[in-house]
Amino acid sequence: MLSARQLTIFKAIVEEFIETAEPVGSKTLMQKYHLPYSSATIRNDMAALEEIGYLEKTHTSSGRVPSADGYRYYVEHLLETSVEDSIQNEMQLLFHDRRRSLNEIVHRSCEMLSELTQLTSIVLGPDSPYESLQQITMVPLTSQSVTVIIVTDKGHVENKTFTVNRELSLEDIQSCVGVMNDMLIGTPIDEVVKKLEREIKPILAKRIKEHEILFNAFFEAFMNFARNNVYFSGKENMLYQPEFNDVNKIRKLVSAFENSQMWHALTPLIEDEGVTVKIGSDVPISNLNDVSVISASFKTSMTTKGTISVIGPTRMPYERVVSLVEYVSKNIEEIFEEQEKRNKR
Repeated sequence: MLSARQLTIFKAIVEEFIETAEPVGSKTLMQKYHLPYSSATIRNDMAALEEIGYLEKTHTSSGRVPSADGYRYYVEHLLETSVEDSIQNEMQLLFHDRRRSLNEIVHRSCEMLSELTQLTSIVLGPDSPYESLQQITMVPLTSQSVTVIIVTDKGHVENKTFTVNRELSLEDIQSCVGVMNDMLIGTPIDEVVKKLEREIKPILAKRIKEHEILFNAFFEAFMNFARNNVYFSGKENMLYQPEFNDVNKIRKLVSAFENSQMWHALTPLIEDEGVTVKIGSDVPISNLNDVSVISASFKTSMTTKGTISVIGPTRMPYERVVSLVEYVSKNIEEIFEEQEKRNKR
């Protein structure tokens, strides 16, 4: 059990090292953080924290840096989470943008996470091979545009918006949707693209003049289901971290990014709720023992989940990243819930 003074000193050391990536000494703590303790008292407490295993001494400096156990203690006992109002406002604009499909919102959320943290973010979607097409519906937006909503039996949704004009009429879109509902409902998602090419396209060619426009749009939508469901943003951010100046570390990181399937190990266990923080050797990715991963799952239906994560060096701004991951995952889940309610009406 740390004393109140040790907690204050330890928190200052962790936050200073996160900010500067430089070992922290007693002089810095006194001058920058105005701690009301003598230099000797701070050094004694730093030695005690090192003996417990929360700090480590580097070979090149008399200062200390947090250990993996130190970061774990910091996350479990000293973390204060909040998201700035300006960031919440910016993200709410995205979450309420009805022009975007759910997948576009999720991907843009991933991109915003990497931009705000200057780290790498990852989204894992539900597995499409186990999904079947459930329904295709058409929703008029204005007199000149309609949105077509494609839904799987697992609640995965893709939206496509079409502009109604002389070339593409409302009747053309209705006819296309009707054909697909008649012939594709119940088809496994990983088989839909083949069926679309072989069976649907010849029918559309006979019935609809501008069938290529419709076919290409639906083809792209179904390909989005079937594509690899791992999405990265900000991979290059990791290369700017001082911890990854080492060529061997960079090689390991690049290799990990290229093998997208291994990232499914980040999916939180069923019993894990809220945000999970994996530090150093806790990270379930081989050869990546000097990083931390902060993850949270979001329900995409009653039976399926996605996961959004941020990966960075163990020296990452945990308060900021945990706050953002928690905020984004909760909002994404709410959007999926709203979509599911609309689909049931």
